[in-house]
Amino acid sequence: MKNFNNDYYTGFDIGTDSVGYAVADTDYNLCKFKGNAMWGVDLFEKSNSAAERRTLRSARRRGLRKRNRIEWLQMLFDEEISKVDNAFFQRLKESCLYLDDKSSNVPYAVFADGNYTDKEFHTDYPTIYHLRKELIKSSQPHDIRLVYLALHHIIKHRGHFLFDNMGSDFESESSFETLFDDLKLYLKEEYEIEFECNDSLRFSEILKDKTLKKTAKSSESYKLFGYSKRNNPYETALIDLMCGRNVGFSDMFGDKSFDSEEVNGITFESGYDDNENTYRDLLQEKFEPIEKAKAVYDWAILADILNGEKYNGKKYISFAKVKTYEEHSSDLKMLKDFVKERCKSLYGEIFRITKDKLDNYTAYCGKYKENGRNGVIQYRTNQADFCKYLKKRFEKLDKTGYEEMFDKIENGTFMPKIVVKDNGIIPMQVNRSELKAILKNASTYLEFLNKKDENGISVSDKIVKIFEFRIPYYVGPLNNHSLKSWLVRSDEKIYPWNFDSVVDIEQSAENFINNLTSKCTYLPTKDVIPKNSILYSAFTVLNELNNLRLDGKKPDVSLKQAIFNDLFMTHKKVRRKDLLNYLKSEKGITPDITGIDGDFKSSMRSAIEMSQFNLTDSEKEDAIKAITVFGDDKKLLRKRLKRQLGSKLSDEDIMRISKLKYKDWGRLSKEFLTEVYNVDKNTGELQFNIIHALWQTNDNLMELLGSKYGFEQSRQNYLDGIQTGQSLEKMVENLYISPAVKRPVYQSLKIMHEINKIQGHAPKKIFVEMTRKDGVKGDKGRKESRKTKLVDLYKKCGEDSGELWESLEKTPDDEFKRDRLYFYYTQFGKCIYTGEPINLSELYNQNIYDVDHIFPRSKVKDDSLDNRVLVKKQVNAHKDNTYPLDSSIREKMKGFWHLLMDKGLISKKKYERLTRATPLSDSELSDFIARQIVETSQSTKAVASLFKELYPDTEIVYVKASLVSEFRDESRGFGFLKCREVNDFHHAKDAYLNIVVGNVYNERCTHNKSIFIKGLQTKTYSLNKMFSFNTPNAWSIDDNKSIKIVRKTMNKNNIRFTRYALTRNGGLFKMNPLKKGSGQVSLKQNSPLSDISKYGGYDRPTSSYFSFVKYEGKKGKEMRRLVAIDSYIKARYEANPEKYLSENLGLKNPVVLIPVVKYNACIEIDGFRMHISSKSSGGKQIVYKPAMQLTVSYDTEKYIRNVVKLNSKPENYNITELDKVSADENLKLFDILTSKMTDTVLKVKFGDMGAKIISHRDAFEKLDIRKQCFVLTEILKIIHCNAVLGNLTYIGEGSSSGRVGLNSVLSEVKGVKSVYLVHQSVTGLFEKKIDLLHM
Repeated sequence: MKNFNNDYYTGFDIGTDSVGYAVADTDYNLCKFKGNAMWGVDLFEKSNSAAERRTLRSARRRGLRKRNRIEWLQMLFDEEISKVDNAFFQRLKESCLYLDDKSSNVPYAVFADGNYTDKEFHTDYPTIYHLRKELIKSSQPHDIRLVYLALHHIIKHRGHFLFDNMGSDFESESSFETLFDDLKLYLKEEYEIEFECNDSLRFSEILKDKTLKKTAKSSESYKLFGYSKRNNPYETALIDLMCGRNVGFSDMFGDKSFDSEEVNGITFESGYDDNENTYRDLLQEKFEPIEKAKAVYDWAILADILNGEKYNGKKYISFAKVKTYEEHSSDLKMLKDFVKERCKSLYGEIFRITKDKLDNYTAYCGKYKENGRNGVIQYRTNQADFCKYLKKRFEKLDKTGYEEMFDKIENGTFMPKIVVKDNGIIPMQVNRSELKAILKNASTYLEFLNKKDENGISVSDKIVKIFEFRIPYYVGPLNNHSLKSWLVRSDEKIYPWNFDSVVDIEQSAENFINNLTSKCTYLPTKDVIPKNSILYSAFTVLNELNNLRLDGKKPDVSLKQAIFNDLFMTHKKVRRKDLLNYLKSEKGITPDITGIDGDFKSSMRSAIEMSQFNLTDSEKEDAIKAITVFGDDKKLLRKRLKRQLGSKLSDEDIMRISKLKYKDWGRLSKEFLTEVYNVDKNTGELQFNIIHALWQTNDNLMELLGSKYGFEQSRQNYLDGIQTGQSLEKMVENLYISPAVKRPVYQSLKIMHEINKIQGHAPKKIFVEMTRKDGVKGDKGRKESRKTKLVDLYKKCGEDSGELWESLEKTPDDEFKRDRLYFYYTQFGKCIYTGEPINLSELYNQNIYDVDHIFPRSKVKDDSLDNRVLVKKQVNAHKDNTYPLDSSIREKMKGFWHLLMDKGLISKKKYERLTRATPLSDSELSDFIARQIVETSQSTKAVASLFKELYPDTEIVYVKASLVSEFRDESRGFGFLKCREVNDFHHAKDAYLNIVVGNVYNERCTHNKSIFIKGLQTKTYSLNKMFSFNTPNAWSIDDNKSIKIVRKTMNKNNIRFTRYALTRNGGLFKMNPLKKGSGQVSLKQNSPLSDISKYGGYDRPTSSYFSFVKYEGKKGKEMRRLVAIDSYIKARYEANPEKYLSENLGLKNPVVLIPVVKYNACIEIDGFRMHISSKSSGGKQIVYKPAMQLTVSYDTEKYIRNVVKLNSKPENYNITELDKVSADENLKLFDILTSKMTDTVLKVKFGDMGAKIISHRDAFEKLDIRKQCFVLTEILKIIHCNAVLGNLTYIGEGSSSGRVGLNSVLSEVKGVKSVYLVHQSVTGLFEKKIDLLHM
């Protein structure tokens, strides 16, 4: 066996649902084990992201906590209500049951007294708000059950907690002033915007006024502020938002880059809650003023909802809702009168029928009578659409006498409803004031409400505590048995009224800080510091300042430090114009400022705000940390500040500090910024740390971590000093990376562990390439078409765009994928170096025009749009591989380039590269090269650090996907094809190429970097020709030695293929229950709700795993079956498997042979391997994914890629010779694929399907080329190793063809000689087979 005990390399290609691996010797020959080549692919299911899991977990907890609040309320009322009606709670609980399933034979859900039943209750109180209103107004004795029902409703629907600092008079004008002042203060402090209104009372009235249209609200409000859209785009956008209008981010912030985002605008009227996290991530610190404007908007909506009569000087929600109910009733009477009087023929359509897309009253109110009983509503609508419907139907009718009704219809305020979406903006303070008012009255006649416990807390107080109870996020789960729990508590049971005494809140919060804050990007074992800590603020400001360029050059370090001290330490927000004014007044210069995007994003706000307190730096940081953690709980924050800093701060100081707002955490730790030192390469002594380097130099963090300094080595040394000694699982679990990345990381570590075991020692080098987010390597994909972007920019260019506008509009979208055309329009149709017009008809003639790299490609590998331009070939030939551009070109063209940048057609980065006057320095080249080989993604760094920890003597090498793509490319590399549609082997082949390409770059650019850079500067070497010369220890061009080995290997398909087998956890079934008579799982076991025919049930129960069992069939025949074990009955099954199998499934004398057969387990039938995918028909059938990968010749694979490419084109696309697809070749491919299905091992499962497809060969031949290509890709889907079905309707087969399914009773599968369960190790290099028919 070659190289068994010598040096070897391992390569990994890590994706979100796959890991490819390869093991090669130092000449790139694959290593072997037991005759098998050591390369393979492991596929697995993508993990859910943390956000998805969190959403479901939050919803579950919210439901649980709501039920807990109701249970606590019942506990307090239980004894007293039992004296009056001991079946009351039982009736409420059984209100969802049919009469014959109730424990008491009473047809009522709430009241069942002889003289007072539900009928009387609903007559007295048509809605719950009528009851709440009466209990607020009246202190006369009421039935205790009525009091309970009102409190139950308030506690169940208590409102949001966003305005903790608000009093109960939320709807008053003073509340408006508080919220509006909060917005004004923020804008003044952060943006230095004076958001002053001449008449804020009038502004509040405009916002409340529902009769005004949104545009009218805006224009009236502009006048009050003295703003215009042209001069104040940001301020008017905020006003528009508060008036309920839609605002585009690009208009609001004057930044066109927002147009390319998927979500590029906002309105508070709809979709705000769904998109809130997207807005927050996209806008970051810009989101805060929008949040404050939303509070003002919500106030106006609430003021409208609370538009009822005042009682005892207060407005109550129930009074307003009763008024709404009465208004709806009178509006309904008016509408019926009008219809009967003016258009009787429409009465049935408006009030009595329900059908799809009909916005009538039935659809609006959600009630429909059919034969005197409630019928099923076909369609629901909202108030706005209902009003539009009425307006349209009554358009031509006489409106005399009904003017008020038509005014309301016009405004969209006709027939308001009580339960509306806007109820979501009601804060808890509004409901709390009602709760207290009801309790105050009730305690005069319900004596038990005043009863106090041993701690002096009355029942009334406990009810208020239940209403207010929230578990702070820093306390976390209340149970101690959870592994994730960090709570400190006594053993006493927790209730809302004893929470503070049972739970040690401060210690729990301390644990939260220690356990759950994120880990540092560069030192993964260290905690991050608050985003607003003075140290982290200094880092962000200096990192941003060090990108600053004045007239294209870095400023002196002393000037940079002066800017920091004079501007950042005195202004909470530093804008571009502040910097310009400072440079002009203090330094007497007016330079061209570049390197920063708009205003500065970072600030020293926390340092400025904390400077007024007499505290040391360390104490200030403690205070900022406390605000970051406890900012939402002012009481606890003040208590903590008093305990920590009480000796230094007065009560007034503590109050002022507690009003400061700091939130979120940074990405770096204190240790990284202050304890990682630059190491002098000559003497080895420590010089200065990161934060001092940012202060003393003009280099940003990425530059500091580059080759110029020794920080990266120092960081590695720091990491090496931290020993953990944990299990693989624990190491991966502790990584601060997305759950979607943890599974592939864990699989990679297991694969490496097994390779290490086989080889007997660790590899010399491990090469790692990881897929970017969203499963796309490198480029994340354009969200907006290039044409759309250009059209938007050209519209704004006006006359500057000249005649180009017309030709742009006529050009199809698809054409813009060609970079030359895109550059043509971004350069106004001119050569970027001469300004001469480019002839569009000759654009693709490579003898006339060239695409040039601004930074020469021989020195810098950068193919981005920012580094490429369209030029005349003769100019480019003259330019040669030199940089910077010739000064004559720069001087002549600078004005034109500036125009293109101003219009948004080229980026600031491109402009800076074009205008730069200095050549690329050695250190810059070094950093550019480092970027080719140094990975920036946190996930990849985390994986590499784990590999380093496990294999300390192995060199870990990052490989960029773009380098391998280029090596594979036909025009720029060696023409190694990749076609995902054929098979999954490309993952292993990528892993192998990662070794080859990664090693060449590693030897050239890392081990011999200084020689290589010298060679680049003298043009001895070129990045374009990395594989055209010998690289010692990595690449030999003598007799084409290396490329011959690589070609021979890449032509092989002896690749191991495995899937990660798992038991399923998570959802038990589809979450939404079905109507009566439908569903497979009852709503609740061992209760009347278990009857699916009456109450419906849940659909599609998920199985955890399968059990392989034998049992006695008909006539005593032994049967063997894979039984799906559903998650919801798993515990019952595992308690006594045989009992469950015989009682529930009716199996006779069952015996469990293999207790657990996991999903994705490998089953081999007559040599054909498959992986278990799912169950169907209630478990009678098992569906499989094929595990035999399709292999075809190189030419066939190349042709398949052309077919796939054509299929992705738009339907109206004209096929040309360039597409390299023909009817003859399609027919050839059809024959190749069908023969694979009928004449190879694939025939075991695809033989019948293949024969069917062959019988439609004539039909296929008659199809046009486009449809033939569609059919071919669908056949590929069927053969591919996944569970995707093919649509073969064009040739007369089904739209879901190719399912690989088998009877779950394996002993009954006809014509089968052998069935094995194959246990595979993670690499596929170890296997064990179990004979399922004869074990």
